[in-house]
Amino acid sequence: MKYTIPILFALSLFLGKGSDCFWDKWAPLRYQKTLERAPEFYVLEWKEGASLSPKTSDMYIEVDTLGNQEILVLSDKRDNPVLYTSEIVTPVCADGECKMMNIQLYWTLLGEYAGFDRYPELPLTKHDHDEFGKEDYLKLHDLLKDDKSILGRRSINQLVEKPTMRTVNGVDALSGATIAEVKESVVSGALYSCYTAWHLVHGKIDKKLKKHTLGILNETMLMDMLYSKNPDYQLFALEKLNVSQYEDHYLQIATIFKTGIPLVRSIIAKELPSKFKSSPELEKPFWDAFGVIDLGSRSLLLKHLEDAPQFAVLTVSDKLSALSKNQLKRFLEYISQQDLTPEVQSNMEAFANSDNETYGYLVQEFLSNHN
Repeated sequence: MKYTIPILFALSLFLGKGSDCFWDKWAPLRYQKTLERAPEFYVLEWKEGASLSPKTSDMYIEVDTLGNQEILVLSDKRDNPVLYTSEIVTPVCADGECKMMNIQLYWTLLGEYAGFDRYPELPLTKHDHDEFGKEDYLKLHDLLKDDKSILGRRSINQLVEKPTMRTVNGVDALSGATIAEVKESVVSGALYSCYTAWHLVHGKIDKKLKKHTLGILNETMLMDMLYSKNPDYQLFALEKLNVSQYEDHYLQIATIFKTGIPLVRSIIAKELPSKFKSSPELEKPFWDAFGVIDLGSRSLLLKHLEDAPQFAVLTVSDKLSALSKNQLKRFLEYISQQDLTPEVQSNMEAFANSDNETYGYLVQEFLSNHN
């Protein structure tokens, strides 16, 4: 019995090359249909009406025992790549038992995890052949989203406690429980399947995929990334934009600045003086967001006051309540050598005279000395 599974794997490899009928018992048909809906488990936004067609590539993902499996490029109606995908068929062996894992994996254009599709007729299984339930698939999805998981830093042997002997189909086999440190993040009874899937998603393939994208990158793809809600796409696009593109798409960049994550905001804030040097009026929507962005991003904007248009001082003077004590001191220091406009003076006085402003006294002292 212990030789049955290896023999079947070898036979599937041999016959699979010339017999689709045999191979189909082990794996779903190779991906040939157009993808017209989002994968069941997905991290990106799906555009309404999208239709993605599979195209071959020269890329493969290495899968234990069954060798290399093809990576396909899913392109939209404009023939621009949107996703990478591969139908994964691989054995998962644990405690003397081997089971086939069938799963359709998807990656972003940057080689990061995008999602997966399951096959109802070929469900993932746990110990004792229990099938994954919906909650198990959701947990696997959450695990695969975590590219910093402990699974990437430990070998499979380091993730199980000291094994004990048990009998499987009449054969002695070692069995070990999942360690507590990882137990909550993996599907109960499916450590080996989770470990295999995570390393397929986050292994060496990510660099290959990103390299492929860089080799075919065009402006349409870049703009799709810029207008995406995915922070990694936004960051990638922002780093590739030239001055002219920054100016042409300043409203979208301003929207990202207002609603994006702090890391993306910081990149934009640092670029403002250089990107809008010849068109400073385009900075207005960025300064208008001053009151709603995070503390760190406000500090970065304040560092650029000397290079900012004059309206920036007026905007900040109307948002003094959003400033920390140190930020307020920096702002007052900057305007101390300037003649205040009536609008700025009025905003400062309103803040200084308010009973609700903790640091109003700082502005009062400033106005007394400045006047």
